[in-house]
Amino acid sequence: MIITAMITMMEITVMDEILIRAALGAGVLGLAAGPIGCFILWRRMAYLGSSIAEMALLGVALGLLLRVAPIVGVLAVSLSAALILARPWDANGRANGGRDGLIPTDTRIGLVGHAGLALGFVVLASMESVRADLLGYLFGDVLALGRSDVALITLVSVVALGILAAIWKPLLADTVSPDILAAEQGPKQGPRARAVLLILVAGLIAFGLQIVGALLVVALLIIPPAAARVFAHTPLGMAVIAAVIGALSAPLGLWAAFQFDTPAGPSIVLAAAAIFVLASFGARLAQK
Repeated sequence: MIITAMITMMEITVMDEILIRAALGAGVLGLAAGPIGCFILWRRMAYLGSSIAEMALLGVALGLLLRVAPIVGVLAVSLSAALILARPWDANGRANGGRDGLIPTDTRIGLVGHAGLALGFVVLASMESVRADLLGYLFGDVLALGRSDVALITLVSVVALGILAAIWKPLLADTVSPDILAAEQGPKQGPRARAVLLILVAGLIAFGLQIVGALLVVALLIIPPAAARVFAHTPLGMAVIAAVIGALSAPLGLWAAFQFDTPAGPSIVLAAAAIFVLASFGARLAQK
């Protein structure tokens, strides 16, 4: 009886530690993803972010194929995809009237993203040793986060927020009116700020892959800002509220996953979606 009780207590302690690490890692990432995601919404870049996330699976495959850490391959592919796909993208989400040559910009972005996802899936499926991890790469495995993973995610998130704060004014000005920014601070300020934003997006996508997976990681960048828009009256206010919602989605989603025995990564995304629905519903009631 005593031995059984001790084993049960040890199991509870281990599970508590796993949940705490998962909540911290996902919460900190959501904290950084919220403000950065605001610019994705303002610039109408959601489809671009989705394509970068799909390309991340190809990065995992290349990392495993080259026998390097998957995160290295994901970062390399995500950054390359972000800078290449966004080459003709302006502040209004259009390029050359929505075209890049004969192919519309959004079509080219979707084509590259889906092709990268398919190629990555094919390469991973052909490698016997990683077949069991396919669902983890697609939908995340936040419960597998170790202490070093949480520390690394925290470092990356803090650095990302610091960089965003440093480029906030030119990036916001470029989002509102790139012509005015070019006239006041020079024509190079806007492209530089956009390039840094894309690097931040690619970096968060790379580290979010382990938490919610390639198919859901963009949701952390889109849903919290969408929910924050209901409450915010200023861009800075929207960024702060989006950060709070992104951070709260992690413990709420993990609680739901523990209560209803659902996958942790998708549950975090659903928690953010639930906040968005409640916020939208509350705003409509307030207007009546």
